[in-house]
Amino acid sequence: MFKRIAVLVLGFLFSCQTFKNIDVSGFESKGNTIFYQNDTMAVLSNVEYALDNRKLVRELTFKLKNQVHADRVKNLIYFIHSQHKDWEIEIDMPIPLKID
Repeated sequence: MFKRIAVLVLGFLFSCQTFKNIDVSGFESKGNTIFYQNDTMAVLSNVEYALDNRKLVRELTFKLKNQVHADRVKNLIYFIHSQHKDWEIEIDMPIPLKID
């Protein structure tokens, strides 16, 4: 359920935006980890293969480590996509737990 909510939120955020002129400076990848300015930003958490309308779909899911660089998620997606053009990219964002 959390995954579906994250996808819906990200889809809404990016539905009217394009990835033109997005700055990916400061990002680098080593193995399954993405760094932003030498700080661990996201780690590969899942690889999925699915058949969607008779077409093979491949998806990489990265888990955002914390909210420190949450304002750079669209840059992160663009950076990952630039390295894996044929893959769908998904980012799982941690939701702060609020206890009343």
